[in-house]
Amino acid sequence: MSTLPNQGDGTLVLVLAGEFDRGTLAHFRKALAEAQAGPAVQTIIDVSGVAYADSGLLRLLVQAHHRLPRFTVAGPLPPQLRRILELNGAAGVLRIAPDLEAARRA
Repeated sequence: MSTLPNQGDGTLVLVLAGEFDRGTLAHFRKALAEAQAGPAVQTIIDVSGVAYADSGLLRLLVQAHHRLPRFTVAGPLPPQLRRILELNGAAGVLRIAPDLEAARRA
């Protein structure tokens, strides 16, 4: 996971890449807690580089949706993650943008 530099618009962008399961979510969980405590007016999670995700990542995304202002998930969504979001109904709850630039405009 990495954080993109602030472009002066108050947007925090977290970029996820690789595999996310119970054993690897701690760093992302901590970043979301810091985002909630921080000054960001918009939070974007770029999931285009996620190779694998389990329900733990889904749970953190939904929690962030409820806790952070102007929370957006940016794609393109990897097929496996899209399936999880659709099967659990989270695709209808989360604000999902097709890419990072569309998410910034959301």
